[in-house]
Amino acid sequence: MNSIDRFSKYLIENAEAISREITEYNLKKIEIELPVELISESIQTNTEFLQFLGETLNLSKESVSEKFIQWYEQKQLKQKNFKYAADELESIMKPYAETRLQLNEMLTKVSVSEELSTEKVVFVNNRVSYLLDLSITETIIEREKLSRELNNKNQKIITELSSPIVPIEKDTAILPLIGEFDFERSDYILTHVIPKISELRIKTLIIDFSGIATIDGEIAARIFNINKVLRLIGIETMLTGIRADLAIDVINTGIDFSKLTTYGTVQQAIIANKA
Repeated sequence: MNSIDRFSKYLIENAEAISREITEYNLKKIEIELPVELISESIQTNTEFLQFLGETLNLSKESVSEKFIQWYEQKQLKQKNFKYAADELESIMKPYAETRLQLNEMLTKVSVSEELSTEKVVFVNNRVSYLLDLSITETIIEREKLSRELNNKNQKIITELSSPIVPIEKDTAILPLIGEFDFERSDYILTHVIPKISELRIKTLIIDFSGIATIDGEIAARIFNINKVLRLIGIETMLTGIRADLAIDVINTGIDFSKLTTYGTVQQAIIANKA
């Protein structure tokens, strides 16, 4: 058995003991108290990482990279989600560099005791660093993915909440526009709000712009298109809340809003609709 094989065998057999020592070292550096369940899971993950290291030392960098990513993804599927605030995550990640150095020092001592040559000691340390870098990279990618999914979910909720249909009479409703009016918002109104308006048998829709900060050419064109779609399906539209500054913005877009029915306030539109 050559020196690398002896080192690999030692690593696999002693992975849990090394993992516990590293975890205990790490816990002393963390400023928050972690749940016992998370500590146990951390020991298990580190143990599996060291076993993986021992089992793959003879593989090329390309092969070990592919296998490690597969191992990491399987580990993520089994792993429970622990949620922390930003300051807690910062506390957990802060001692990472020291922990990494401690692990390298421990493995270097083992390498020397197993009579690895200087070249092979460097190889082992480089492989450890490479796998840890892969781990950090995959963790960041996974967090970014989850963050995007959460942002998209929150954006969908915000869009739905900021485009409510408010029935005020049997065949009349108000659509108050709040916040930013962009492509996603106009698309949501066309694909979700307008069909719902038809289902509610609304004959008159008051679109209120009191909560919109600005109107540019793109927004004006979308408003015009929404109005045309509503009229094509037999729904009369009234625009309200277009302040003086918004009116100037509309004029500057070059789109003719003169044919649209507009009122200063929702109350004025309601009175006019009853007349």
